[in-house]
Amino acid sequence: MMKKSILALAALPLLAACSGNQVTLRKAALDTMSAYHLADTGAQAYLSTGKANDTVKADIKTASDAALAPLTALDTAVSSGDTLTNAEIATAESALASLQSALATGQTGATTTTTTTTGAN
Repeated sequence: MMKKSILALAALPLLAACSGNQVTLRKAALDTMSAYHLADTGAQAYLSTGKANDTVKADIKTASDAALAPLTALDTAVSSGDTLTNAEIATAESALASLQSALATGQTGATTTTTTTTGAN
């Protein structure tokens, strides 16, 4: 009986460390989801101004749609109390960064230019 008690006490710091890591990951998940909502709101407001050309609109829409999938999965995991991983957070953060980049590019007026060669020189 004494051995089981000692083993249980020895396991407490490990459990606390795992729990602490989950708290940190949940905070990161919530921060990332909040940042997405802000970026998406900004993107929608920018697109509604009519200042974005079709390429910029498409880039922002594509980035927003791509960000939605990992963020929805993250939201579901947080809501249901599932264990989160660093990889899930990193995927969502990367998708968010792509949306923020597309929005920043659109707002600065920098667009990707495609050059077509016709062969007539």
